[in-house]
Amino acid sequence: MLIRQRYFFPVQIFFIVYRFCFICVLTLLIDAVSLHQVVESVEGGSVNLKCSHKNILLEDKHLTVHWRHNDIRNVFDIIRGKVSIKEQDPAYKNRAEVLHEQLKGHVFLKLTDLQLSDRGTYLCFVPALGIYHSTQLVVKERTLPKYEAILVQVRSHGTGTRLGRTLHLLIPLTGLILHFI
Repeated sequence: MLIRQRYFFPVQIFFIVYRFCFICVLTLLIDAVSLHQVVESVEGGSVNLKCSHKNILLEDKHLTVHWRHNDIRNVFDIIRGKVSIKEQDPAYKNRAEVLHEQLKGHVFLKLTDLQLSDRGTYLCFVPALGIYHSTQLVVKERTLPKYEAILVQVRSHGTGTRLGRTLHLLIPLTGLILHFI
């Protein structure tokens, strides 16, 4: 019995230390934020992608924030508190800007004139704080209602607005007649 107790005590200490280390590592990982969200918009629209953490101070002159698209394309950078577009991907020129919210802890990337090629994962990275915030952007194709598509086709053939006004009246009337047949 005495032999079993001698080996039992070190094993208990090992598991206590192991659990303590596991909890410490888990706590550190929770503090280093890695969030993921999905945002949807339509082609030609605009969207605000959010990057937030309680420790982001926008007034900080040493704040560095990087925004990347699919881990390769440079969308926007704030380096030491100043906007830097030197290495910005040309596809985002005049379409990307960073919005600072008055409350501390929030940085938004505003993308305008969305294109289908803007689909994908956007990563906000704050190196000093170990923050990785990813956002999946889904850009849907802009679709026109059927009668608007017909109207656009008719106008593109040069028949003018008179035919367009007629179509606005004709299409609902046709639908009404077909409904009662």
